[in-house]
Amino acid sequence: MKILFFSRLNSPYRPAFRSYSTFQNLKTVKIVSLIYFLMNISLRLIIITYDLPVQSMRNYAEFNDANIISSIIAPIFCLGSMVLIKRFEQGKPLNYVGPVFVVLFALFIMISGMRSTFFAMHNPRNTLVMYLAGLVITGVFFTFEYFETAILTLVTAICFSLLIPYYQAEYSEIFLNNLASLILLTIFFCISRFAFSNRADNFLKLEAIKEKNLEIETASKLKNEILGIVAHDLRNPLTAIRTLAGMMEEDPTINADNQENVQMIKMSCDKATSIINDLIETAHNDKENVFDIEEVELNQYLLKIVDEWAKDKTGHTNILYYGTSQPIFTHINMEKMQRVMDNLISNAIKFSGDSDHIEIRLRDADGQIFIDVKDFGMGIPEKLLPYIFDRFSRASRRGIRGEESVGLGLSIVKQIVEKHGGSITVISTEKQGTTFTIHMTPVRHNNTEKQR
Repeated sequence: MKILFFSRLNSPYRPAFRSYSTFQNLKTVKIVSLIYFLMNISLRLIIITYDLPVQSMRNYAEFNDANIISSIIAPIFCLGSMVLIKRFEQGKPLNYVGPVFVVLFALFIMISGMRSTFFAMHNPRNTLVMYLAGLVITGVFFTFEYFETAILTLVTAICFSLLIPYYQAEYSEIFLNNLASLILLTIFFCISRFAFSNRADNFLKLEAIKEKNLEIETASKLKNEILGIVAHDLRNPLTAIRTLAGMMEEDPTINADNQENVQMIKMSCDKATSIINDLIETAHNDKENVFDIEEVELNQYLLKIVDEWAKDKTGHTNILYYGTSQPIFTHINMEKMQRVMDNLISNAIKFSGDSDHIEIRLRDADGQIFIDVKDFGMGIPEKLLPYIFDRFSRASRRGIRGEESVGLGLSIVKQIVEKHGGSITVISTEKQGTTFTIHMTPVRHNNTEKQR
């Protein structure tokens, strides 16, 4: 943090900080003036209630006059600050009215402290506590520009110098009192500039963060729009290429070499289509805050998914399903949650050998639902575990059979699960396998509902 002792804030955000600090200063004026008013009224009530013999006090007449003046001026400042705050909140510019109003109030507080010091004893420099209190309150609670701090310091010093001869006749005492005042004003100046520098630094950092967040948000929206448009426009020609490849494959005159090339075209189209689907899914999930959900019995739902994989997609890998003895209900988007299960199962197959098997297990423990997808394949290195759910993750690896990945699958899984109000965790040991666990909240039905 740069301390701006003898310079003003030079930044594009200076007008914004000036407006912000003026608003904060006005709120401080409202609070401090109200407290000061209540203090003066309370002091007068205490004197009247307990019939204190204050008339015999030194400088009582001046104290009495000052108390009356403060009791009148403080509410004026309080009401004035309320009016200016309302104008500010309505978007009306305060120009120089707000800052000047705050400076006048600060002078009022500082001179009030000085005045109390004069009233306390015949020699002010022996009792400068109230003077110091006024300076510290002003320096700490308010945010002043450099020239405002300089004006406050100068005016207060002049007021002190003009008033001290009324209380001290000796030139040596006048000099020593002015010296004490100068020391206190130097402390005030340093406190005020440090407070200004600290608040300005924090404000600039917050504004920079807001600006960066806005840039990130704008870039994210633009990226999602581009992803959606590009992915959608690429999917149609890929579908056409795969259709033509399928027609070529059915041609009885095609030889073995060309048949292999056609198979490669189809596999490339399938791979590209899978990547495009991931991109579209990512873009859609970023835009959708909530999914349409419905109540589903998970045993039947998961068993259907496992059957589909066992029939069409697993190759030599065997999938075992372990359900619960009682039905388990929860709210899900069936299409999105199938995407989750498909990603986890395909991931498990990709890193499992042909002789390995995969376990899908549904558990109901401590009133919560857990879905485990466990494989016994190559596992995930420990150093990669913190990154596996990142988008375009650095943890992306080739499968056992050479399958490639762009690192979007698990980030999509996490995104969908969390939008269902759940969470997903992973436990993995190299060469022993990996277990992904989805945690969700069930829907409970009482016995009467079940009988109906």
